[in-house]
Amino acid sequence: MRQFFDKLESVLKMTAVVIVLLMLLTLSAQVFLRYVFGKALSWSEELALLGFAWVVVISTVIGIRRMSHARMDLAIGLLPKSLQRTADALVSLLMSALGIFIAYAGLNYLIETHGATSAAVGFPIEFLYAAAPVFGVLIALFSLERLLPWAESLNE
Repeated sequence: MRQFFDKLESVLKMTAVVIVLLMLLTLSAQVFLRYVFGKALSWSEELALLGFAWVVVISTVIGIRRMSHARMDLAIGLLPKSLQRTADALVSLLMSALGIFIAYAGLNYLIETHGATSAAVGFPIEFLYAAAPVFGVLIALFSLERLLPWAESLNE
């Protein structure tokens, strides 16, 4: 199971790198064309917004997997070891529940906005709004992954 999550994280990191490079190229072209030729691209900022949304989603879920997000380590550290593991499991369960809620709400919003297009490029707006349900699913998956060692320790 761990190999699957490691592979998923690798794919997510590579995807984020590609998106950031595309954003950099697009925005650099925008600046170059505006100041050198006096012609601005009408679609570059919209494409950068789309890329930025996905990079935020990807980097956030990687942070959740690595437990580098903000949390109350000081308060948990004051607990006895047995309760620390239980508190970590509770946090993972709550994070998973949050992910499921975000996925559900995001999917509903995606369905409601089906058929809408972006103003400048005209791409289906679902490309942007799909970030929310994907974000929720990835949060839930990576949070549930954090529960695996805790669940295994209960079987011992």
